[in-house]
Amino acid sequence: MQLSDGAPELANLLGAHLNVETVGRDPFRLVDFWHVLEKLGDAARVLAGPESAQLLASWKMKLVNRNEAAEEILAALRRSRRRQLRVEGKRPVHDAIRYLENHGDRMHYAQARARGLPIGSGNVEATCKSLVAMRMKRPGSRWREDTGERILHLRALALSDRWARAIQLTFHGLRLAVRSAA
Repeated sequence: MQLSDGAPELANLLGAHLNVETVGRDPFRLVDFWHVLEKLGDAARVLAGPESAQLLASWKMKLVNRNEAAEEILAALRRSRRRQLRVEGKRPVHDAIRYLENHGDRMHYAQARARGLPIGSGNVEATCKSLVAMRMKRPGSRWREDTGERILHLRALALSDRWARAIQLTFHGLRLAVRSAA
């Protein structure tokens, strides 16, 4: 599975490492659900004003329950004829339309939920924060790429409760039986 926000560089990086050649099948690809709702929320405020929460809630329910919801929402946004409307220098409806056009093929949330797959990347982002940011970005910390990578591997083992097993596997071939000489 490939789950990322809308940044093309992340999707491309995941695609380079998780693909038919590397995992044996085409991975299920999703764009983070909460990033989609963020874009749609801005558009909903333009389209529905004080009723925007209800509109966003209906879009949310469609997205998690129907695989064709992204196309339907995109069509509704286009029909609104508010694509060029500016709010505080931004064009929220235009931005939502572009986001759906660019990432609509990765918004099959109903299918993902049916498979038991996550639709949001919050757990990955939290892991990055606890794994990387808290350890690697301490005041005064300086890392070279190779030593920093080693520390991250060790920290990942410790945080995932795999430390004991990793140490056991590491030292397994190095242990020698000791015989008493007397």
